[in-house]
Amino acid sequence: MRSLIAAAVFALLLLPSTAGLAQSGKTREAWFSLVPNKEQKVGIKSGPITIETVRIRNWPDADDFQDAEKDLNETHTMWLEFTYSNRDEVRDYKCLYVVTVPGPDGAVAGQNDRKATLDKGKLHDTNKVSLKMKTRYYKKLKSFRVTFDIWPD
Repeated sequence: MRSLIAAAVFALLLLPSTAGLAQSGKTREAWFSLVPNKEQKVGIKSGPITIETVRIRNWPDADDFQDAEKDLNETHTMWLEFTYSNRDEVRDYKCLYVVTVPGPDGAVAGQNDRKATLDKGKLHDTNKVSLKMKTRYYKKLKSFRVTFDIWPD
């Protein structure tokens, strides 16, 4: 029963950020490993747009983890760097990235979103999304979810 309640709470927490995603009809979702500095293939395609890879930058260092042992509320911000290509030479596109890290007991450990431009004619360019969560979670959690919504600008 507790796991059912936790799942319902987790779903409700996702609603405010993702409610507008269905507007374009091009929403995609993917799960990735929560590991530092490892390029992971995304492979999301929408028309001339390809979201190619994601890489976590600014992983906590040993001092950050040591600080978190003394303060359970210590937080750290990492950056998710997405590589994209826009093969349309005339039109920019937009992408709404919604990043969610499920935490222990079904709660959300970290969540953020960003609407970014996918510049026309750019190949292998990058967009970044910041994500802040408690430092002690970085070693414990294994995965994160990204929802992508892509549309012409």
